[in-house]
Amino acid sequence: MTLRELLHLPSTNDKPIITVPLTLGPSDKFGPFTQKLQQQNPDVVEWRADYIADNFSQAVMWQQVKLGAQNELAQKNVSVMTEAKMLAEIDNAKQEFTANWPVMNQQITKELVGTVFNSIGGFPIILTYRTTSQGGQGEMSPVEYTTFLVNALYAGYPFAAVDVEYSLEELLRQKIIDMAHEVGVPVILSYHDFNMTPKNSTAIILDMSKQSADIIKLAVMSQSEKDTQYLLDVTKSAVTSISQPLITMSMGEFGQRSRIEGYHYGSEMTFAVLDGTRVSAPGQLTVNDLVQEWQE
Repeated sequence: MTLRELLHLPSTNDKPIITVPLTLGPSDKFGPFTQKLQQQNPDVVEWRADYIADNFSQAVMWQQVKLGAQNELAQKNVSVMTEAKMLAEIDNAKQEFTANWPVMNQQITKELVGTVFNSIGGFPIILTYRTTSQGGQGEMSPVEYTTFLVNALYAGYPFAAVDVEYSLEELLRQKIIDMAHEVGVPVILSYHDFNMTPKNSTAIILDMSKQSADIIKLAVMSQSEKDTQYLLDVTKSAVTSISQPLITMSMGEFGQRSRIEGYHYGSEMTFAVLDGTRVSAPGQLTVNDLVQEWQE
């Protein structure tokens, strides 16, 4: 099965799937992004939840609750003894907040997911939370990362796929994969190296293909044209050895060729950015530049 078939995308040409990252933070507006999305019309949107989800973590939300209570107290004219008692009550309230957090966390995540789907419209959406160790913005612990993705999948919205980091502990990784399959969402098992192009890239792909994932993704940093060609050759060889669709790319300036030509070697998706939006990885071209390269 091709990646287009797996993601239920129409086969309009022989070009790879174009995916654009959604990297909006808590203070950004969806309107300009959505307008550009409609104008440039890529195939898929990758929601990079690591740009926003940390702002709704348990620690951040409790600090907001605590700060609100402290500000309210500061406006009251009370004795020192009464103030001390009320501060103690705030600390006691943390226990109740902690006990209720799992339910609140589910609701917060559901609202975040709902906002994304309602704003993006009919575009297929890949759910991704990229941790700092894999080149993203996310600072959640492995357990928090797992909980967020499981809650997002459980929110009831039809994600086209979910990205799961291969570096995650196996038990946690499998928990996400099992949840995704339970709700009918394909799993992209991904590995990123933002420093180099590993010489064992073939072995990494083959090992990932042995897991219960539906799609394999490898993104590595290219330091030279030789690195880029090596990754392309690895791709060409690997697609004949694994059963899952494969996505590969060389990052950085030297790796741009892989984003344009990768599909000739068997990579079924490429990542580009909408004009005027920030890249989510080094070397990404704009959608318009990518399409122009294909037309030349």
